[in-house]
Amino acid sequence: MKITAAVTMEQGQPIEFKEVELADPKDTEVQVRMVASGVCHTDHAGRDHALTPYPVILGHEGAGVVEAIGDRVKEFEVGDHVVMSYAHCGHCSHCLSGYPTTCLNFNTLNFGGQTEEGGHYHELEGEPVSLFFGQSSFATYANVEEKNLVKVPKDLDLVKLAPLGCGIQTGAGTVLNLLMSN
Repeated sequence: MKITAAVTMEQGQPIEFKEVELADPKDTEVQVRMVASGVCHTDHAGRDHALTPYPVILGHEGAGVVEAIGDRVKEFEVGDHVVMSYAHCGHCSHCLSGYPTTCLNFNTLNFGGQTEEGGHYHELEGEPVSLFFGQSSFATYANVEEKNLVKVPKDLDLVKLAPLGCGIQTGAGTVLNLLMSN
Protein backbone atom coordinates (compact mmCIF):
# COMPACT_ATOMS: atom_id res chain seq x y z
CA MET A 1 0.00 0.00 0.00
CA LYS A 2 1.12 3.55 -0.60
CA ILE A 3 2.07 5.51 2.53
CA THR A 4 3.83 8.76 3.33
CA ALA A 5 7.18 8.52 5.09
CA ALA A 6 9.95 10.85 6.18
CA VAL A 7 12.92 9.44 4.25
CA THR A 8 16.59 10.23 4.72
CA MET A 9 18.12 9.64 1.30
CA GLU A 10 21.80 10.17 2.15
CA GLN A 11 24.01 10.77 5.16
CA GLY A 12 23.55 14.24 6.63
CA GLN A 13 20.80 15.21 4.18
CA PRO A 14 17.48 16.70 5.24
CA ILE A 15 14.56 14.36 5.77
CA GLU A 16 12.13 14.41 2.83
CA PHE A 17 8.47 13.39 2.82
CA LYS A 18 7.97 10.79 0.10
CA GLU A 19 5.35 8.34 -1.04
CA VAL A 20 6.65 4.80 -0.49
CA GLU A 21 5.21 1.33 -0.90
CA LEU A 22 4.64 -0.65 2.33
CA ALA A 23 4.36 -4.44 2.09
CA ASP A 24 1.46 -6.33 3.61
CA PRO A 25 2.23 -7.81 7.04
CA LYS A 26 3.53 -11.38 6.98
CA ASP A 27 3.10 -14.22 9.50
CA THR A 28 4.09 -12.61 12.82
CA GLU A 29 3.96 -8.99 11.69
CA VAL A 30 1.46 -6.32 12.66
CA GLN A 31 0.64 -3.27 10.53
CA VAL A 32 0.13 -0.16 12.62
CA ARG A 33 -1.40 3.18 11.65
CA MET A 34 0.90 5.68 13.28
CA VAL A 35 -0.69 8.15 15.68
CA ALA A 36 2.53 9.54 17.16
CA SER A 37 6.27 9.10 17.11
CA GLY A 38 8.77 10.56 19.48
CA VAL A 39 12.00 12.01 18.16
CA CYS A 40 15.18 10.78 19.81
CA HIS A 41 18.83 11.73 19.50
CA THR A 42 19.38 8.32 17.90
CA ASP A 43 17.18 9.45 14.98
CA HIS A 44 19.47 12.45 14.54
CA ALA A 45 22.48 10.11 14.66
CA GLY A 46 20.80 7.83 12.10
CA ARG A 47 20.43 10.77 9.74
CA ASP A 48 23.95 12.13 10.18
CA HIS A 49 26.20 9.20 11.13
CA ALA A 50 25.25 6.30 8.86
CA LEU A 51 23.95 3.98 11.57
CA THR A 52 21.77 2.29 8.95
CA PRO A 53 22.11 2.00 5.16
CA TYR A 54 20.49 4.80 3.14
CA PRO A 55 17.84 5.55 2.14
CA VAL A 56 16.17 4.97 5.50
CA ILE A 57 12.92 5.76 7.27
CA LEU A 58 13.96 6.66 10.81
CA GLY A 59 11.80 6.73 13.94
CA HIS A 60 11.76 4.31 16.84
CA GLU A 61 9.28 5.68 19.39
CA GLY A 62 6.05 4.85 17.58
CA ALA A 63 2.53 4.50 18.93
CA GLY A 64 -0.59 3.73 16.95
CA VAL A 65 -3.56 1.53 16.13
CA VAL A 66 -3.39 -1.98 14.66
CA GLU A 67 -4.78 -1.98 11.12
CA ALA A 68 -3.83 -5.49 9.91
CA ILE A 69 -2.17 -8.63 11.27
CA GLY A 70 -0.23 -11.54 9.85
CA ASP A 71 -1.64 -15.08 9.87
CA ARG A 72 0.30 -16.20 12.98
CA VAL A 73 -0.22 -13.10 15.16
CA LYS A 74 -1.69 -14.22 18.48
CA GLU A 75 -1.66 -11.30 20.90
CA PHE A 76 -3.13 -8.46 18.80
CA GLU A 77 -6.32 -7.67 16.93
CA VAL A 78 -7.30 -4.94 14.49
CA GLY A 79 -8.19 -1.86 16.54
CA ASP A 80 -5.76 -2.52 19.42
CA HIS A 81 -3.69 0.44 20.57
CA VAL A 82 0.05 -0.26 20.73
CA VAL A 83 3.42 1.21 21.59
CA MET A 84 6.38 0.02 19.53
CA SER A 85 9.78 -0.83 20.89
CA TYR A 86 13.18 -1.91 19.59
CA ALA A 87 13.64 -5.14 17.69
CA HIS A 88 14.97 -8.23 19.46
CA CYS A 89 15.29 -11.80 18.26
CA GLY A 90 13.44 -13.54 21.08
CA HIS A 91 15.59 -16.68 20.93
CA CYS A 92 19.18 -15.79 21.96
CA SER A 93 20.36 -16.48 25.51
CA HIS A 94 19.79 -12.86 26.56
CA CYS A 95 16.25 -12.69 25.17
CA LEU A 96 15.35 -16.06 26.71
CA SER A 97 16.65 -14.97 30.12
CA GLY A 98 14.48 -11.83 30.14
CA TYR A 99 17.03 -9.31 28.86
CA PRO A 100 15.96 -8.44 25.31
CA THR A 101 17.66 -5.04 25.68
CA THR A 102 20.96 -6.90 25.41
CA CYS A 103 19.83 -9.20 22.57
CA LEU A 104 22.87 -10.72 20.89
CA ASN A 105 21.34 -9.70 17.54
CA PHE A 106 20.41 -6.15 18.62
CA ASN A 107 22.68 -4.25 16.23
CA THR A 108 21.76 -6.33 13.18
CA LEU A 109 18.03 -6.14 13.90
CA ASN A 110 17.90 -2.43 14.75
CA PHE A 111 20.58 -0.93 12.52
CA GLY A 112 20.97 -3.48 9.69
CA GLY A 113 18.18 -1.91 7.66
CA GLN A 114 16.35 -5.18 7.00
CA THR A 115 13.60 -7.33 8.47
CA GLU A 116 14.52 -10.40 10.53
CA GLU A 117 14.25 -12.49 7.34
CA GLY A 118 16.61 -10.16 5.47
CA GLY A 119 13.97 -8.38 3.41
CA HIS A 120 12.48 -4.90 3.38
CA TYR A 121 9.04 -3.56 4.28
CA HIS A 122 9.39 -0.39 2.19
CA GLU A 123 10.19 0.46 -1.41
CA LEU A 124 10.74 3.83 -3.04
CA GLU A 125 10.49 3.81 -6.83
CA GLY A 126 11.09 0.04 -6.82
CA GLU A 127 14.20 0.22 -4.62
CA PRO A 128 14.37 -0.99 -0.99
CA VAL A 129 14.32 1.53 1.86
CA SER A 130 16.06 0.60 5.10
CA LEU A 131 14.17 -0.24 8.27
CA PHE A 132 15.17 1.43 11.55
CA PHE A 133 14.81 -0.21 14.98
CA GLY A 134 12.41 -2.74 13.50
CA GLN A 135 9.71 -0.11 13.01
CA SER A 136 10.59 3.06 11.03
CA SER A 137 7.89 5.06 12.81
CA PHE A 138 8.42 8.30 10.84
CA ALA A 139 5.66 7.16 8.49
CA THR A 140 1.89 7.03 8.32
CA TYR A 141 1.98 3.22 8.72
CA ALA A 142 4.58 0.72 9.91
CA ASN A 143 4.99 -3.04 9.97
CA VAL A 144 6.36 -4.39 13.24
CA GLU A 145 7.07 -7.88 14.57
CA GLU A 146 4.44 -8.87 17.14
CA LYS A 147 7.05 -9.39 19.87
CA ASN A 148 8.19 -5.74 19.52
CA LEU A 149 4.80 -4.31 20.45
CA VAL A 150 3.05 -3.59 23.73
CA LYS A 151 -0.74 -3.36 23.88
CA VAL A 152 -2.00 -0.34 25.83
CA PRO A 153 -5.49 0.63 27.03
CA LYS A 154 -7.51 2.49 24.41
CA ASP A 155 -8.33 5.33 26.79
CA LEU A 156 -4.67 6.37 27.14
CA ASP A 157 -3.22 9.13 24.96
CA LEU A 158 -0.94 7.55 22.34
CA VAL A 159 0.83 10.89 21.82
CA LYS A 160 2.02 10.79 25.43
CA LEU A 161 2.88 7.08 25.27
CA ALA A 162 5.07 7.14 22.13
CA PRO A 163 8.31 8.01 24.02
CA LEU A 164 7.89 4.84 26.09
CA GLY A 165 9.41 2.95 23.13
CA CYS A 166 12.87 4.34 23.83
CA GLY A 167 13.44 7.49 25.85
CA ILE A 168 11.36 6.68 28.91
CA GLN A 169 12.37 3.01 29.14
CA THR A 170 16.03 3.94 28.65
CA GLY A 171 15.89 6.48 31.47
CA ALA A 172 13.92 4.18 33.75
CA GLY A 173 16.25 1.29 32.95
CA THR A 174 19.24 3.38 33.89
CA VAL A 175 17.71 4.30 37.23
CA LEU A 176 16.38 0.86 38.07
CA ASN A 177 19.28 -1.24 36.80
CA LEU A 178 22.30 0.91 37.53
CA LEU A 179 21.68 3.59 40.10
CA MET A 180 19.57 1.45 42.42
CA SER A 181 21.99 -1.49 42.26
CA ASN A 182 24.82 0.53 43.80
